Order: sequence, then structure tokens, then C-alpha cells
Amino acid sequence: MNFKTSALIAALTLSATASFAASDNNLQDDYLDAQAHAKALSAQLDTMGVDANATIDFNSPVTLSQKVEAYHDKISDLQGQFESARAAQ
Repeated sequence: MNFKTSALIAALTLSATASFAASDNNLQDDYLDAQAHAKALSAQLDTMGVDANATIDFNSPVTLSQKVEAYHDKISDLQGQFESARAAQ
């Protein structure tokens, strides 16, 4: 894995983590941060040759807090894929 890529993902993860801590009461910020975090992990996985999709299709009306939870679940899934891909290298 290339150093710039590792540094980029670390910076994005740190930024998203700091944003989550700073905006606990703002669901919109939490939603946008979770969405960005999922996209960053997906992009990292793509550079590692793993087909990953950060998109979530909401087929029915959901609340913003449900969207945040869905993205947290997606992040967990993508993180698992990342760890598996890293272990396989």
C-alpha cells in the first residue's frame, strides 16, 4: 500500500472521528460525516483492488437517525473488508 494513500485514509478517518465527537447533537452533520467516511473507505478499497460500494439505497421513507445508523453499519462492513484485504496482502 502506498504511503500517500495510507496517509489520506488516516487523515479522513481522523477528520470524521473528530467531526462525530464535535457534532453529537447535529444529526445532519453526523449523516454527512458518516456518508463521507463510507465513501473514503470505499475509495481506499477500490485502490486495493476490492470492489466496494458505499451507496445505500433507502427504498422506503426513513428518518435521519436511521440513515446515520445505516451508514454506521456500512462503515463497519467496509472496515471489515479493509482489514481482510490488508491481511491478505
